[in-house]
Amino acid sequence: MKRLTICLLAVLGTALAARAQGSLPLTPDAKVLGMGGVAMTTLSGSHAIYGNSAMAAFSMMPLQVSSSYLRHKGADYYAVTGYGRFDRFNLVQLGWRQYLRERGNNDLAVDLGYSRRIGDSWAVGLVGRYARLKRPADIRENALAVDLSAAWMKPLELGSYSMLRAGARVANLGGYFGDTEERLPMSLTAGAALDTFLTDAHEITVGADLGYGFAPRPVRSFLFSVGAEYNLMQLLQVRAGYHYGKDRSILPSFASVGVGARFLHLRLDFAYLIAPENSLIYNTYSISFGFDF
Repeated sequence: MKRLTICLLAVLGTALAARAQGSLPLTPDAKVLGMGGVAMTTLSGSHAIYGNSAMAAFSMMPLQVSSSYLRHKGADYYAVTGYGRFDRFNLVQLGWRQYLRERGNNDLAVDLGYSRRIGDSWAVGLVGRYARLKRPADIRENALAVDLSAAWMKPLELGSYSMLRAGARVANLGGYFGDTEERLPMSLTAGAALDTFLTDAHEITVGADLGYGFAPRPVRSFLFSVGAEYNLMQLLQVRAGYHYGKDRSILPSFASVGVGARFLHLRLDFAYLIAPENSLIYNTYSISFGFDF
């Protein structure tokens, strides 16, 4: 059987398959992509369940609903997620993703997550995933996988106010498609970020992720992302970043730029990836929209 591929993400490491036929494990979250794929420490993005699900436990919003659209080289990638908080410590998450390519390829994934805050500084997360690959000639394969994540944050006396965040995740434990040797790529990713308020109106965030894809063998490699965001009065954001990955790795290299806006309970983010013309992610962009309640 031909090697199957799937493009459904999560987070740098955060990801689904990337094989010789060419598909991508891009997260649909435009905030994450605008910062070069920094996903382990994202606190106010659109799709925490596809990055570090534990980090969502630190959000003070009781309810969030988000949707994203990502476009690249003849493929359409849709995602809808949401989370609801039981109390200050417990939170559940739900996600749906679909990846449509030409020639009848139709992949989807459904994710269910639980996050728990432990005291003031720690949180843990668990995500279960069902993935389905659909190819022409009635080829269909299904897989189940699990993500485990942890997050930590601590206030610092730096500038007007600063916060140091760190997070890690093991992605796609399990993930075999039926009786084949195909599987969702397993990865380990860790990252750190620093938020600093220069004044009450001006905030700077810098962050970095380091990951390693260790299965299957064809995608074994190190991945690295670094990004920055400038936030004006919690209303307007400007972002830039860079991701390093080998051409045959889980995710090839790219630079990125992005913008965002917040108004009352509404979020709107846009990201554009800068890559060589022969890259699988050349001319890729993402739009995310959501509500915080």
